[in-house]
Amino acid sequence: MSGPRAVAAALASPALSVAPAGGQPEGAAAGLVARMARFSDGEDHRRRRAVVSRLLPSVPRITTITADRVNDYLVRRLSAFDVMPMARQVPAEVLARGLGLPPADADRAAVLTSVLCDALTPALQPRELPAGAADAAADELAALFARCLDSADPELLAAAISILFQARDATAALIGTAVLGGPGDPGDPRSPGRRVEQVLRHDAPVQCTRRTAAADAGLADVTVPAGSAVWIFLATAERGSGAPATFGSGPHGCPGAAHATAIARQVIAVIDAEGWRPVRPQRVDYEPRPNIRVPVRVLLTRS
Repeated sequence: MSGPRAVAAALASPALSVAPAGGQPEGAAAGLVARMARFSDGEDHRRRRAVVSRLLPSVPRITTITADRVNDYLVRRLSAFDVMPMARQVPAEVLARGLGLPPADADRAAVLTSVLCDALTPALQPRELPAGAADAAADELAALFARCLDSADPELLAAAISILFQARDATAALIGTAVLGGPGDPGDPRSPGRRVEQVLRHDAPVQCTRRTAAADAGLADVTVPAGSAVWIFLATAERGSGAPATFGSGPHGCPGAAHATAIARQVIAVIDAEGWRPVRPQRVDYEPRPNIRVPVRVLLTRS
């Protein structure tokens, strides 16, 4: 499905079910993601999304934590470096700290979230992961949040972990692409906020999402048979106003859109303030993903 009308209809259709996560059909990781709002429909989704919304830290708090973490990363940099490892870790670290994890536990939670994402998110090439790595990561994440939230409720733990899980790759894509659009010289007038907005509007980090037809569905003059996989091309629905299309709409619209945008803006603001600029020219390749544009490497140098 593509175009604003068809995309909006598909995202709002009760006949389309969210696609399940990848990975093994059984085990701790499978059980964890099955309890996430992102992979739920109907009343389960509404209940779980409400828990996520309640847990999300305030955007000002997230902005402050982001500035501190990026400064910590950059203080050790003396020469050109690849910003993408930081872009992949900082969103989950920041959100984990915002949720109340102590710094060491938050940093560990970000590493474990990376393992889960690599095991469960769609890819165009097979990923080589140690046997049982995703299940072990799920168990350790649950233990970290159980201590922090003082609860063993699996629904609450899944909601907290899902905040990190959903933020990790999409926010890394936003950061990496916005950094590449950074100032070519100190006189470039584009602010971090404008560069992030430019990416959201014109180079969407999340390009598409997938649904499954639970029943025959009529969408934008097309009949989709029950059981069919439906790719919804979010990037084609951008209107240039309102919420950026990359965050989706309807029941599954991203509840952390403001948080992701704030994290990306603050990362780029600190990078700019410290005098780091993208190396020009540089070749940029992207991870082999069907739905998201994550740069493999983005080199920065100090001007």
